[in-house]
Amino acid sequence: MAEPVPKSVLFVCLGNICRSPIAEAVFRKLVTDRKLSDHWRIDSAATSTYEIGNPPDYRGQSCMKKHGIPMSHTARQVPCGDLKLPVCVLCCSGSLTAALFLTGTRAGHQIQEL
Repeated sequence: MAEPVPKSVLFVCLGNICRSPIAEAVFRKLVTDRKLSDHWRIDSAATSTYEIGNPPDYRGQSCMKKHGIPMSHTARQVPCGDLKLPVCVLCCSGSLTAALFLTGTRAGHQIQEL
């Protein structure tokens, strides 16, 4: 019998140092606490190149630490072209949906705004 394909979620914000890595960390903790880590691929990315390679903003890190939520992340950009895996893309603001299309990322109905 084939292994079940994990569900995938990608949180997206402008620089990938504030909103999306926080959403990634919180969602990862919820999934881990429910012992469902093997069933999920969780990631975050930016629509811009402004912060690529940088850690999350210190304020977000401080907030996550205060709430006991582990956060380990390096900013990266959403890959151009089609997203290869079945993935739900959650944009942390409405303007990011348009930005995804401008960067050439095509995910169609998979994109939702938070």
